[in-house]
Amino acid sequence: MSDAPCCGSGPSRGGFTLIEVIGALVIFSLGVIMVLQLSTALSQQMEYAAKTSEVVARTQERLDSLEAVDFDLLSEGSQQSTVTVRGTSYTLTASVTKVTAILYQISVTMAPQATGAGPTFSATSYAAAEW
Repeated sequence: MSDAPCCGSGPSRGGFTLIEVIGALVIFSLGVIMVLQLSTALSQQMEYAAKTSEVVARTQERLDSLEAVDFDLLSEGSQQSTVTVRGTSYTLTASVTKVTAILYQISVTMAPQATGAGPTFSATSYAAAEW
């Protein structure tokens, strides 16, 4: 019998080389960076969606409140107010326009005061006199 190792005559290799470890770390780092970028983009999209939802809700609330006013109490005109939604200033414009003697058009628009600062939403409805 021989005292030589069973799998060959050279020393056995028992670990990773430095190049293999560096390569694995580079690949892992790239993966982590991509996940972080994805999470940042996702949080920006979630913030925009939340802002859009609140803008739509506030515009619809204003439209509903004008629709609830009795036809005889409505008058032509426009009102503007400033509303802050998630740190962005918006102009809320409500307009009532007489279309015919028995019909008013009610329009409500909510737009950011700074161009491109957020979503814009408009809604239109009509109020009619009973006849």
